[in-house]
Amino acid sequence: MKKNIALVAGGDSGEYVISVNSAAIIRKNIDAGKFNVFTILISGKRWVFLQDDGTERPVDKNDFSVMHSGEKISFDCALITIHGTPGEDGKLQGYFDLMGIPYTTSGQLACSLTFNKYFCNALAAHWGMHVARSAKFRKGEELSLDRILSKVHLPVFVKPNKGGSSLGTTFVKRNEDLLAAMEACLEHDDEALVEEYIEGVELTCGVYRRQGKVLVLPVTEIVSNTEARFFDYEAKYTQGAADEITPARISPEFTLQVQDTTRFLYEKFELRGICRLDYIFSKDKLFFLEANITPGMSERSIVPQQAEYVGISLKELFSDVLEQAMNG
Repeated sequence: MKKNIALVAGGDSGEYVISVNSAAIIRKNIDAGKFNVFTILISGKRWVFLQDDGTERPVDKNDFSVMHSGEKISFDCALITIHGTPGEDGKLQGYFDLMGIPYTTSGQLACSLTFNKYFCNALAAHWGMHVARSAKFRKGEELSLDRILSKVHLPVFVKPNKGGSSLGTTFVKRNEDLLAAMEACLEHDDEALVEEYIEGVELTCGVYRRQGKVLVLPVTEIVSNTEARFFDYEAKYTQGAADEITPARISPEFTLQVQDTTRFLYEKFELRGICRLDYIFSKDKLFFLEANITPGMSERSIVPQQAEYVGISLKELFSDVLEQAMNG
């Protein structure tokens, strides 16, 4: 008997459209012989079931059900593809825990922890990872150049501490640009993370559990072609704005180190589902940047590229993740 899957997209971040695009790709590639897929769009308090004809019906939040063709539909699993809140920070996971509905991402605690870049990096450093020096500042507290620069040295990235995208992130090289970057950042979050720039090779590695065993995917090298000099929103979602090279142009020995580190952190953070971990290789050291627990699944996204390289189709990838969530 086919399982009913809620494909949950949208969210409350600037990547709403990216999430909806990911959902369209996922829906097109899910095994229709195994799963009935229902697209659920979430934005603030507005939760709707998007029917095939484009009309919308409300979601009953009391039990997370929808009406379709006169029948009440309950769900066997939620496939979450929201970037940012509430799908990446643990809020939606807590709701599904209360409803008793399995879901395809990490649990509430792991999501909350990895979503907060400052605490995530602090814990990674505790486990022996190299991380960039950083400082956290809250909206409303007095900010001055002297205070910020007493904690970090330029150049720096100013980024939302709790954010699922690169929106609000600025690369700052000059003192006179720092406070404006802080103001822009704090329009996206109530906390700004100021992180020292590390020059090196940007690498990223996907990972998930397949039939109960952790499968680490190939490593991808990212070369940004934007003025920002990092994998920002433009580089992620503009054709030609970044070169994504799979496998990365690094030695087999270093490739294995990145993959072993990815496996280690996936298990230490108690992550589940498809995740992508980002790094910088600089001066013979591997620096951990962040963990993405709902990476993009559009046709240009990195994890699908990595899976394809090792012969795993999108249909297999989504079947793996759904079956793991329901049976794990």
